Amino acid sequence: MHQLVTPVNIISFIVMTDVGDAKPKIKSQPVPKKSSGPVTVVVGKTFEKLVLDNSKDVLIELYAPWCGHCKSLEPIYRDLAKRFKDVKQLVIAKMDATANDLPEPYTASGYPTIYFAPVGKKSSPVSYSGDRSLKDLEKFIRDHATVSLARVKEEL
Repeated sequence: MHQLVTPVNIISFIVMTDVGDAKPKIKSQPVPKKSSGPVTVVVGKTFEKLVLDNSKDVLIELYAPWCGHCKSLEPIYRDLAKRFKDVKQLVIAKMDATANDLPEPYTASGYPTIYFAPVGKKSSPVSYSGDRSLKDLEKFIRDHATVSLARVKEEL
């Protein structure tokens, strides 16, 4: 429901903003109730909690549901997540970039767009531009990971 723009509402908004009580409006799909597979689903309201968590490395795919390349990547990306499922400090995630707001510098000018957000460098994620094969995506993670991947046997 939209509020009318009145002097009282404007003053109320300014006061709430000034004291830090104003909440930003974030375009977001509903927060998923539970995990539906090895790939973590991120939405606008969970982006900060899941992707910007400084205790974990995160690989995030920004996709569009209508994108053919994204659909082709889906089984490979799922296999990648299964491959690293035992590494609790590494999250393999995806987000519908057409239905959720993205904070800077996580932007998508084409789909899929893949970023690696390492621990301690969430404000400067590494953009992935390589081949969309399981082998190349795994190598990219191994090259950029800051967390231990010792539990995952290398199969390159």
